[in-house]
Amino acid sequence: MYLAEFSKSISISDFWVGNHERLSDFYLTSWQPGDSVVPMLIVRVLLACVATGIFVWSLTSGVSSYWLIYLTNWGLLLVTSMTLSGLLISILGVCHKLKDGSDLPWYISMYWFLYNICIAIAIMITGLYWILLYNPDDQSVESPEVFWLDVATHGLNSCVVFAEVILSRTPLMLLHIYQPLGLGLWYAAFTGIYYAAGGTDSFGNPFIYAVLDWRQPLRAGIIVAASAASLIIVYTSLWVLTLCRDKISTALVRTTSLNLPFTPPDQHVPIGVV
Repeated sequence: MYLAEFSKSISISDFWVGNHERLSDFYLTSWQPGDSVVPMLIVRVLLACVATGIFVWSLTSGVSSYWLIYLTNWGLLLVTSMTLSGLLISILGVCHKLKDGSDLPWYISMYWFLYNICIAIAIMITGLYWILLYNPDDQSVESPEVFWLDVATHGLNSCVVFAEVILSRTPLMLLHIYQPLGLGLWYAAFTGIYYAAGGTDSFGNPFIYAVLDWRQPLRAGIIVAASAASLIIVYTSLWVLTLCRDKISTALVRTTSLNLPFTPPDQHVPIGVV
């Protein structure tokens, strides 16, 4: 019964990021009573500066022909693109009033698509690195700069997207879970194709990550399946967090309009009778 009602309430267009009732959800914070664009603009300036700074730091510290084969760097590129596209929306919101409507401008759709992907992928990158890849023994041979770069690229990236989730009003739909999941599976396929084509990492090893060594296909397949399941859990948790954010901010902070349409008095009721 509930499944049938749910299926009737959604349409094919809901699976994409092309329409939403309130454009203001993309440039206002959840924690403001009014409709000023400035608070979220300030937040996004700070987040864009942090993300861009980490991205530039990564490029200048270790750029090579192998830079794009690593999932960490895919995440950096995506998070930086998300923060800059969000900043663009806030700037346009300041310059001219964005009108609500069902069809979203292309730049809002682009931001929403990146947002759906980044918030889950960035957290997954952080978790996978510190659980599967980080080796405390490497600190003895690594320079402090390399260590802090690892912290920035595998820690601050998640802080940036988490701040965007908590502070913004950007909607998160469970129907969009295929977007980050699709990127994750595409990267897994890329690592397999890269191995089959004879690709190596920067040290000449026949894999990009040792835990995803396709010379051991069963182990690699288990890692991919477990990562996909974890990504679904992360995205679902963020969806629940978004619902709680909206419920709490709507109840305690956001301004609710009490302007109701004028209703003429019932002509059948005598004037003065209540």
